[in-house]
This record gives sequence, structure tokens and C-alpha cells, in this order.
Amino acid sequence: MVTVRPMRESDREATAAVVATHLADEWSYDLPRDDPTGGTFVRVAERAGEVVGVMALSTYADSAAVRDAMHLFDAADPLPVPDTPRYGLVHAGYVAPDHTGEGVGSRLLERLHDVGDDNGVTAFVADAWFHGGPDSPARLLAAHGYDIVHTRSIAGHTDGPCPKCGTDCVCEAALAVRSVAEE
Repeated sequence: MVTVRPMRESDREATAAVVATHLADEWSYDLPRDDPTGGTFVRVAERAGEVVGVMALSTYADSAAVRDAMHLFDAADPLPVPDTPRYGLVHAGYVAPDHTGEGVGSRLLERLHDVGDDNGVTAFVADAWFHGGPDSPARLLAAHGYDIVHTRSIAGHTDGPCPKCGTDCVCEAALAVRSVAEE
């Protein structure tokens, strides 16, 4: 069984190892710190005491702040997302390769949706790297009600074969949006 909980400082090494399995040698990604008072919520998935996944949600009051926080999607003004009072940017989503396909990403995303709901988020935005690997977030986001509103090719992002696609790289930067229905 997978347990999802807030990330602790003692998880940094384990989560960095999970992230490193997804990136080429010259790439890195610094996970944010869990800072609920600042609007950033980092969750880890744990199975049998081992960290097997990590994902984060940062909340913002306007789309310009969301755009500035994105890593892959570089948009012209305005950002093609609904006008809403509170945004949740889903980022830093990584699952250990040995645990891909076990629902770890879904559990993390569902927990972050709950956190977002509790914090007034009315639109979730994901700045995602879609690739040819079996763990591409395209399926995860679609399964959780996200609409893909924009993609652009980032094929050839590494020298040599892509770490996910191999020699025939199909990588895309993707912007996905999930609006929360008003009740």
C-alpha cells in the first residue's frame, strides 16, 4: 500500500534520487520545500518505508504568477488558462521507475487535488514534460480530468539519445488545465 504524506527535510536525498532517474546526466531539478504558509505543498509517496514518488502543488492568486513559476512552458501574455481567483500549479511529479504503473502518480495527484480544494484552488495547471516513456504524464493528467491546452516540441533537448524516448525523441512541453466545478 502507498502512503502519501507531506515531504520532510529527511526525505531530500531519497526524493532527489527518484528525480535523478528521470533526467539526463546534465539535467537537474531542485524540489521545492514543503511550505504550506507560503502556498507550496510537497507530497511524497511511500511504500514499505521507501520513498517511491514526489509531487508538488504551489498556489497563486493570478495567472501571471503561474506563468512566471513554470519550468517548461514559455507562454506569451496572457496564459491560456481560465480566469479564476486561485490557481494550483502541479509540478515536480516523479515516480520511481520500478513503481511506474502502480497508481503512485494518481495517489499523489489526488492528494494534491484535495490540498488544492482545501486551499481554494479553482483551476489546476500542469506544466508538463510529455515524452515517449511509459511514465509520460500525458496519460496521468488525462485520466484526472486535465485538458491539454497547448504543446510545443522540445525534441532534441539533449545531446545524444533522449533519456525517455531513445533516438526518436517525441518530447513536448505541455500545458494542461483542470477546472474545478462550482458547487
